Amino acid sequence: MPGKKLSDKDLELFRESLLLLRGVLTGDVEYLEQEALDGAGAGSENREDAGAEAYFQELNLELLQRDGEALREVDDALERIEQRTYGQCETCDSWIRKERLRAVPHARNCIDCQRRVEAEGS
Repeated sequence: MPGKKLSDKDLELFRESLLLLRGVLTGDVEYLEQEALDGAGAGSENREDAGAEAYFQELNLELLQRDGEALREVDDALERIEQRTYGQCETCDSWIRKERLRAVPHARNCIDCQRRVEAEGS
């Protein structure tokens, strides 16, 4: 069941939500970058510590990549708000339900199209 076009008030609320999420992700990215850099230059006295440091550095880099992708999705969603296409499914052009946008504010597709995209990707 498709949603309906968002009002200006709705768009502003989602814009505020996306900006908040962007702030959280930006803080996370900066923290993870610093952690990865701190771990890269640290020397270790024993092999267990070196292994743990390598593990945490790799984990931080993976989280950094994930957060970087999420940050790009949020920025894209903010751009869609500016273009007045936010909330419109990029696959079928129907309007995404507000409940989905509240759960995933950077959603590009309605739930049915997203399920198809994920099924095709598996």
